[in-house]
Amino acid sequence: MTFQQAPVRNVDITSRFWSQMQRCSKEKTIPAIIKAQKSLQHWYCLTWKEGHEIQPHPFWDSDIYKIVEAACYFLMKNEDQQLMATVEEAVDMIRAAQHPDGYINSYYTVLGISKRWTNLRDMHELYCLGHLTEACVAYETLTNSGRLLEPVLKALRHVDEVFGSEPGKKRGYPGHQEIEIGLLRLYELSGEPVSLKLAKYFICERGRHDANGETYFDHEAKARGGDPYDHFGGEMKAWFAYPRDYSYNQADRPLIEATEVKGHAVRAMYYYIAATDLVRLTGDKDIKAALDRMWTDMTEKKLYITGGIGAMRQWEGFGAGYVLGDTEESGTCYAETCACFALILWCQRMLQLDLNVKYADVMEIGLYNGFLGAVGLDGGSFYYQNPLRTHTGHPKERSEWFEVACCPPNVAKLLASMGSLIYSFKQDVVAIHLYIESAFSVPGTDVVVSQTTNMPWSGDVHITVTGYTALALRIPTWADEYTSSVQGEVRDGYLYIPRSQNLDLTLSFMVKARKIYPNPALEKDEVCIMRGPLVYCIEDVDNDVDIDHVGLLDDVVSDGEPIDIAAVNGVIPIKATGRELVKGNNQLYASNPWKYGEKKSLLYVPYFLRANRGGNGGMTVWAKRLNGC
Repeated sequence: MTFQQAPVRNVDITSRFWSQMQRCSKEKTIPAIIKAQKSLQHWYCLTWKEGHEIQPHPFWDSDIYKIVEAACYFLMKNEDQQLMATVEEAVDMIRAAQHPDGYINSYYTVLGISKRWTNLRDMHELYCLGHLTEACVAYETLTNSGRLLEPVLKALRHVDEVFGSEPGKKRGYPGHQEIEIGLLRLYELSGEPVSLKLAKYFICERGRHDANGETYFDHEAKARGGDPYDHFGGEMKAWFAYPRDYSYNQADRPLIEATEVKGHAVRAMYYYIAATDLVRLTGDKDIKAALDRMWTDMTEKKLYITGGIGAMRQWEGFGAGYVLGDTEESGTCYAETCACFALILWCQRMLQLDLNVKYADVMEIGLYNGFLGAVGLDGGSFYYQNPLRTHTGHPKERSEWFEVACCPPNVAKLLASMGSLIYSFKQDVVAIHLYIESAFSVPGTDVVVSQTTNMPWSGDVHITVTGYTALALRIPTWADEYTSSVQGEVRDGYLYIPRSQNLDLTLSFMVKARKIYPNPALEKDEVCIMRGPLVYCIEDVDNDVDIDHVGLLDDVVSDGEPIDIAAVNGVIPIKATGRELVKGNNQLYASNPWKYGEKKSLLYVPYFLRANRGGNGGMTVWAKRLNGC
């Protein structure tokens, strides 16, 4: 029996740290997103008819659906009549936008319904429908009204009439994975067989080639009179120029034949999330073996210290192993917010299959670092990309909105639903993956598991259980030492506590500043600092040193006195010692081009807090490693 996610409704997060983040998202992020969409007219694109003067974007529908999903998660925990009215407004638009046969997509409704389903590779019809399906799951979980379930099932039955392996159907699959996730979530909610059937088809059909070595994307391009080598087929602005290599879409081969993670990082993560859910529901061993290969390749060769993924700017995705640059300008440090968001959800799914600390470790690193810093402390500004270094004089400010605005709604979605990341459960066992102050009421039982902690600043955790259950408690690999007031057995990084009644337990993890060194294959003679799950950086706003040219001495690093940064109270900074690297000459190559300046005291702050306090733009996670200087 696999683990189940903790329902959002059943988890109350009381952590001062995370409650503030959630409150800011509900009160500022969601309204900021809705305001931006309405001011730009995006919100109303579902109401437009053929020939409308404004041309919709192929992605806009998905933004509406993601906002609905995020809002529903917040509404599960907090009543808000105005927000609920916005959700119902969106549901009304969705219902009214549907064509008689079930089809729904504003782009082709406006620009010509005759062209629908002619460019799955680029035009995001199935992607948008996937986000609608996920919004449906959230909305029906909240309301149980059927108002969104009815049009969504009608839309999916239309898709089933068009696509599949049966004679007369198109053997297509989405260019951007997402519908597979929604289909499997809807199947678990409603039990509708068409959802499982379509999900399995889309996942397993992807990457198949005919006898001539061509994929469905080649065939559809020729059918519409396009060139398979011409990305977007002339229908959209081509932001990227890459050859006919369908690894970009993870469609170069079936998943069960794949040996490494390739292509667009968000698409890959969405694919693996759905495939992991399919394994949980069907027990497919070949897909599970493939997912294990993907995990190993990603975590051993293509994962940033922050939990970011997708180094290559040109295709927003994975490059060769160990190609992990620091700057956006290098083209090898993209680390899209949505990719980290999706990685966190893949970790969550893998934990349902296999309770192993390696998945929870990556989930935690991504959550606190690669994901959390993507939204400003004002709640209304966002990063699309998350480099590990920005240069002095070129501050990287967060944006209020983007032309392709996939990241802001995903930030809101995760913050609203993050209770489901903390716990999972199955018969007579509750697993704790993240130490975040909260309480979990186990569905169908009288068991309540609570934890009190000041993580991420302190490693002390007090756990209480009312009722009768066993526990599986994660032992983070960053904790060199830990103590537990109740003994148990450690398996795959989880401390298993036998079933007991009304348990009271104290855990204590050593949380201290530590230096982290890169694999030699990365060719970085540098060092960074972490404390618990937090990656730290140095910013020019705190340090009287040239951030672009600074090295870290092999001295002890230690905790500083707690400080408050905006609404985040009790931040623990890190004190270190370094030297400024002063240029000795202007030659391109020289025997000794650098001079070491005097010793400098350096102050490090958590990476997620970067670019919130002004400064001149200088920030770095990695610093040159200095020995005996």
